[in-house]
Amino acid sequence: MSGPGSYDIGGILGEMREAYWAGVAEQEEAPGEVLEALLFTLGGLTCAFETRFAAEVLRLPKLIRLPAVSEPVVGIFNLRGEITAAMDVRFLLCFDAPPIDAKGRLVVVKGETFVTALLIEGALGVHTLPMDAFRPAPGAAEERFIRGRFDHEGEAVLLLDLPALLAAPEMLIGAQK
Repeated sequence: MSGPGSYDIGGILGEMREAYWAGVAEQEEAPGEVLEALLFTLGGLTCAFETRFAAEVLRLPKLIRLPAVSEPVVGIFNLRGEITAAMDVRFLLCFDAPPIDAKGRLVVVKGETFVTALLIEGALGVHTLPMDAFRPAPGAAEERFIRGRFDHEGEAVLLLDLPALLAAPEMLIGAQK
């Protein structure tokens, strides 16, 4: 069928086929090494750790304070039948400790020997961070739990060393400091 308003289906399909194969033939730039991390606010700073350590993010439940237990434990709560400690690690990281408001959350994290929850000021989501934007921490004593920094969307992101943080004697209830 030819005439006004008719289409050359064969020609259109041929153009589409050529465009498809041209796109397949183009060499895509191989993505560099990346780190999938949970970003959150802690001490007014943007922080992150690898998602493999995070089990879930919770709204703040009612926390039961324990007598004679000091920082970093701020209380315990029931996590599906398991009594779990909520920890505020801002003092261990030498961060400011602004009050926790309605944006505050608990991040349930899995250590090698226990599960606990970290109190955070707000969850920013899971992001893919390019390793070429990573800068190792200088190794200062006050940064013993910080692996380094990322430049992410024009903002500095501190990458926490979660295994080292969870292994710190201060994180164990009843441990000698």
